[in-house]
Amino acid sequence: MKPTNEGGKDNANITLEWTWNGESGQTTARPGQKLTDLLPPAAPDKPPIVAALAGHLLKDLNYPVFCDMELSWLDAASPIGSRIMQNSLAFLLAVAAEREFPAYKLHIFHSLRNGRYCMLFPKAGEPRLTAADIARLDAAMQELARQNLPIEKNVVAKSDAVSFCRRLGDEPKAETLEQLPDKQVTLYTLAGVTRHMFSKLLPATGSLAGFCLHPFEDGFVLAAEHPGADGQPAWPTFAYPKTLNATLQSYDKWLDMQGVNFCCDLNRCVRQNDFTSLVIMAEERQTRSLQQIADHIAAAFPKVRLVLIAGPSSSGKTSFCNRLAIELRSLGLKPIALSMDNYFRNNRDLPPAEDGQPDFEAVSAVDTELFNQQLLQMIAGEAVEMPVFDFVKGERSDRTIPVQLGAEHILLVEGIHGINEELTRDVPRENKLKIYISCMTALNMDSLTPISTSDNREIRRLVRDVKFRGISAEKTLLTWQKVRRGEEKNIFPFQDSADFYFNTSLIYEFSLLAPLITPHLQQITEESPAYAEARRLLRLVSCFVAADPKPVPAYSLLQEFLGGSVFEV
Repeated sequence: MKPTNEGGKDNANITLEWTWNGESGQTTARPGQKLTDLLPPAAPDKPPIVAALAGHLLKDLNYPVFCDMELSWLDAASPIGSRIMQNSLAFLLAVAAEREFPAYKLHIFHSLRNGRYCMLFPKAGEPRLTAADIARLDAAMQELARQNLPIEKNVVAKSDAVSFCRRLGDEPKAETLEQLPDKQVTLYTLAGVTRHMFSKLLPATGSLAGFCLHPFEDGFVLAAEHPGADGQPAWPTFAYPKTLNATLQSYDKWLDMQGVNFCCDLNRCVRQNDFTSLVIMAEERQTRSLQQIADHIAAAFPKVRLVLIAGPSSSGKTSFCNRLAIELRSLGLKPIALSMDNYFRNNRDLPPAEDGQPDFEAVSAVDTELFNQQLLQMIAGEAVEMPVFDFVKGERSDRTIPVQLGAEHILLVEGIHGINEELTRDVPRENKLKIYISCMTALNMDSLTPISTSDNREIRRLVRDVKFRGISAEKTLLTWQKVRRGEEKNIFPFQDSADFYFNTSLIYEFSLLAPLITPHLQQITEESPAYAEARRLLRLVSCFVAADPKPVPAYSLLQEFLGGSVFEV
C-alpha cells in the first residue's frame, strides 16, 4: 500500500487495483469510502463478494480505504468467503430464533454436506419444534434478508464483551473470550440482537440469499445453495447422509455425558488435572468402536475377503489400518495389507489435471483392470505377482511381489478411492466391505460456532508435516485447498456407500496439537499468501490451554501426528 496524500492533497482520489475470479479492474475511491461501496457489478450467476484481501490481510466489506491498494475480492465460493457466509447465516439464524422463539436455545452442531445441523432446545419444558415451526423460522430469516438490514459492527474492550456474554447466560462464550490474547472484541448487532461471532460478517443481510432450513432428524439443517438459471435457489432432493449424522450425534451425546461440549470445558479439564481421565475414556471409546468393526468382519469371513478403507487427508488411515490388522489377528485372521500405490499407471499415461500436470488423484490413475483381475485371483486362492511402482522413475518397476491368500488371509486396502465402486467394480459386493474414516469433530467453540472437521484435519496435517516431513507450515497451508478439492471430487461423493463409519476424532487432541503448531503459524508473515489462513487458525488454537501428552497411549491414532507411535506411520 502507498499513501496518496503527498504534497498536501488530502482529498486526492484513491486507486484500487482489484482481481476477482480471473478478472481484473481498477476503481477510484474517495478517502474513507468503504469497500462495500466499491464492489464490482454483481453477476446473477456468481456468488456474492463477501470480503477482500488487501495484500494478504483479510478485510471485511465495512473497511474504509485511505490509500492506494491492491485488492483480491473474495466471494462466497472461496474458502475464506465461504466461512464468512456460513457464519453470517448462523448469525441471521440466531437473530431470527431469538425473535421468533425466545423460550428456546439455539445450538449449531456440525457440518452436513452444504449445510449445518442445528437444534432449538426448549428452556423450560416447551414442546419440540415442529416442521411448521421450522418453516416459520425460515420465513423470519428470509424476511430479515429481504429487508437488507445493516449488521452493525462494534469493537469493544474484551472485558466488556465477556461481561455482556455472561449477562446473556452464555458462559462458554465468555470463558473462551477470556482465553483469547485479544484486548478488543467485535460484537455484531442485527435488528436489536447482539452477539459475538468468531468470524468477520457481511455488513448487511441483503447478500444472505439462497439459503433454506430443512427439517432433519430431531432438528434441522441450515443449507446454502447457489442460484439456479432463474435466479432462485436450485434445491436438490433433500438427502443428507443419515449414517454420518448418526455418527456425529452419537459422539455429541458422549461428549455431553462427559460435560465436554465446548473448548472451555476441555480447558477446564486441563486446569483441574482431569485431562488424564479424559484421554483414557476417549481412547477406550474409540477402541470399542474399532473392535465392533473387527468383530463384524470376522463374522462375515470368509465370504468377505477384501476390506477397503478410505478417508480424507489426516484422518489417521495408516494407524487405523495397523490397529484393525491387530484386532483381526486377535480374532484368528491373517490380514495382508495391499498397497494401492503399486497399481498406479505410468506417469506418461496419466490424464492431465487442471494445472496440466499428471492427475495422480483421479481413479483413472490406477490400473483398475489389473487391480480387479488380481483381486479376483487372490480371492479365489490363486497366486499373483503384485506390481511394484517406482516413484522415482514414475513408472512400474520390473520387480514384483508374490501374493497368495491362504484359508485365513484377508486383504486390507487403504487409499483415496477405497470406497469408490469403480475401483473394485468386478469384485462381487458380498466379497468386500467398505469403511469410511474421518476426524468427525464434535467440539464447539460455543453454541453458534462448531469446529469444522476440515480445520481439525488441517491442524493435524500441519503438525505432522512440520514434525516428520520437513514441510513448513506455510507450504502446507498453500497446498491445503488443492487437497480439499481432491477430497470433494474423489472421496466425499462416495462416503454414503460405506458399510461402516469410523470416527478418528479424539476430544482431547486440540490441547496437544495447538501448542505444537502455534509457533510455526506465528512465523508466517504478512508478505505470505498463507497469512490470512495462518491468522485464522492461530485464533482458533489460541482458545485452547496446552496439556501434557504423557497420558496418550503409544497405540493411539493421534500418535501418527504427535510422534511416538508404536506403528510404522
